[in-house]
Amino acid sequence: MSLRALSLAAPVLAAFILAAAPRPAQAQEGIGPGPPIETLAQLAELLGQAHAIRSLCNGDADQTWRNYMFNMLAIEAPESGPRKSQLTSAFNRGFRTQSNASRNCSSDMGKVEAEIAARGRVLAESAANSYLH
Repeated sequence: MSLRALSLAAPVLAAFILAAAPRPAQAQEGIGPGPPIETLAQLAELLGQAHAIRSLCNGDADQTWRNYMFNMLAIEAPESGPRKSQLTSAFNRGFRTQSNASRNCSSDMGKVEAEIAARGRVLAESAANSYLH
């Protein structure tokens, strides 16, 4: 992982840590405090895209972005159900979309990953901030 990509990814993890506070039942059901499911689905899709790039360039052993997804699911959708299914589907859609767009690891893949990470950072910060309001 490049230093730039790592510096962009670190705030995503920090946002998830902020969001890890116990959630009221209403937030788990998508009402009350917490991020809207649309925000989380967009973030999950970006995580899938980033995971596709890592898999292409570093091999399947690199599970960095997939692990971020697992962490998000543990916080935002710890139980099986429609919410977890929606987020998992968004991740898989992002992975497929990026895999179809990028067939070879080229020199610009680091830049593409950094751009995805920057968009994800904005969404993750928005998700974390929703618990503070």
